[in-house]
Amino acid sequence: MTASGVATRARRRARWSLRGRARPVVPYLLLLPSGLVLLLFLAALILLLIYSFKDYTSIVIEPGWTIGTWKHFLTSRFYWSIVWETVELGLVVTGVTLLIAYPTAWVLAQIRNRALSTICYIVLFSPLLVSVVVRSYGWLLLLGNRGLVNDELVRLPWVHAPIQLVFNFTGVAIALVHILLPFAIFPLLSVLRQLPPNVREAAADLGAPPWLAFWRVILPLTLPGVVAAAQIVFTLTVSAWVTTVLLGGGRVLVVAKLVYDNISNLNWPLGAVESLILLAITLVALAISSRLSRAIYLGREA
Repeated sequence: MTASGVATRARRRARWSLRGRARPVVPYLLLLPSGLVLLLFLAALILLLIYSFKDYTSIVIEPGWTIGTWKHFLTSRFYWSIVWETVELGLVVTGVTLLIAYPTAWVLAQIRNRALSTICYIVLFSPLLVSVVVRSYGWLLLLGNRGLVNDELVRLPWVHAPIQLVFNFTGVAIALVHILLPFAIFPLLSVLRQLPPNVREAAADLGAPPWLAFWRVILPLTLPGVVAAAQIVFTLTVSAWVTTVLLGGGRVLVVAKLVYDNISNLNWPLGAVESLILLAITLVALAISSRLSRAIYLGREA
């Protein structure tokens, strides 16, 4: 082989070796945007933690460090009642949403006609294209004392006056269930579509009635979707602010509303404490649901 051929082969080997060394860098470059977002989130979290150990007096954030703001929040029955109302709202909305979302997802999973399925998806998910503010105002009109719902209710013989459905816990829960329903159907639908079609037939062949086949076979197989839907709905509910303000009328106080009020009033230390408490509620809910998911998985393996 000539000297030029040897040199050419050496250059090719050098290029391939450089390519082989550069190849592992590509995944890290792809992670760069998400890494920057994560760093911004961590920076914001650190700032919240710093502000939570500050004191606020006369529209001025005092220098130095103190646990007074934390003590003010944790020793107040008023704030703990708001924390409980936030958790209660999350639990109620999550439970009602799952009760509606599961049969809805089940019906959608059984539809085989493509045109009918497309229409159902459009009807169900088109509200996501509308602003939360618009949907909340829509429910305010529907549930008002002179709204469509009360107009129909007063026609009933046992209803003699309009029922108060707005500016209370009930109105907020109804609106949030409607707003968050698609977010619960998505994970349930994905799990139900993966369910083998012969599962019910096998249960029926073994003599199980439909209700027992659902309780002992179908529901356990779709529990991961139920847990995922509960995670999404609960976390979105406890952080909801617009709907609670518009349909709560100031009578339904949640932690997110406190955060907004204190940040608007420049009381950043108290707003930071409330933000961290809200984050803690969300993390506890996610930890519990993760343990449930793990228990379901281990139960299947056993």
